[in-house]
Amino acid sequence: MTGSAMGVVTTVRGAVDPDDLGRTLVHEHFFFGYPGHEADRTMWHYDEKELIEKAGQVVEKVRAYGVTTVFDLTPNDCGRDVRLLKEIAERFGIHVVATSGYYHEHEGAAGYFKFRRLFGDIVKELTELFVTELTEGVEGTGIRTGVMKVATSPGRITDYEKATIQAAAAAQQLTGVPILTHTSHGTMGPQQARLLIDSGAEPSKVVIGHMCERAHNIDYQLEVLRQGVGVAFDRIGGTHMFNDVTDDDRMDMVVNLMDRGFGDRVFLAHDSVNHWKGRDSSGFHELPGTENWGIHRIGEYIIPGLLERGLTQNDVDGLLSDNVKHLWKSGS
Repeated sequence: MTGSAMGVVTTVRGAVDPDDLGRTLVHEHFFFGYPGHEADRTMWHYDEKELIEKAGQVVEKVRAYGVTTVFDLTPNDCGRDVRLLKEIAERFGIHVVATSGYYHEHEGAAGYFKFRRLFGDIVKELTELFVTELTEGVEGTGIRTGVMKVATSPGRITDYEKATIQAAAAAQQLTGVPILTHTSHGTMGPQQARLLIDSGAEPSKVVIGHMCERAHNIDYQLEVLRQGVGVAFDRIGGTHMFNDVTDDDRMDMVVNLMDRGFGDRVFLAHDSVNHWKGRDSSGFHELPGTENWGIHRIGEYIIPGLLERGLTQNDVDGLLSDNVKHLWKSGS
């Protein structure tokens, strides 16, 4: 494999020095489609021009609070389109980092690799895919991904999910690229961290996602952090399915963790979806608890709230900027 560069961030437009990322949101989606949306293709409208225009509105919102980089963590099986991500990045002058990875078996598209497992080594195959996308490009486009994503089901890690995790760890050993995770409803965080580390991942280059769904539980947070990995409070704004956790609970836990010396391993984002691939999904934001779930929320509510809790602007920059760039500078 060629093209890997340790310590350099690969964006859809090319290599960027970690120091130049600036304020970064580590888990967002310019577009996302649950596996199965393709099978309903006859019934839904898709206009790339409209999607790009909507993306411009997102960029405007995040620029208002100083964000210059967005990680689009849409995995391979959920409608990822690196070509469109590159067009968005070029059109609006923002750093976009695309991901290589797979959603969890509970809601993902595991059937293909489960079929291949009948006669092949899917850990080897997935490792090869990850490394190829990270170092050469996706689907012959030459557009490379810059991070990896793995995910687990609610309350369990299936054999298929274990294979994706082992492959990501193996690919990280070859590329030095960070791994960010999805935990379903905040479950299996400690187990994800342990499996990744046991599979050869560098703890300082691992971020366990959706930990803010357990923002009431300090012991759970510490069980993950004491393994040397980071934690992402990356569903900010959403409360409809997150164990009644509010953004104030999330901020209180962030301050708690910072007071305990873990501030350099906390990451912030929303897991926002700017466009759902499939039929009209405008009804989603009519669901209880979704009214504040959008990419604006950190700027409008979280940063002021953290400052009111005694954090400084330097502290905020640490959460949104310094912690991210250190994912590429540590462990290498």
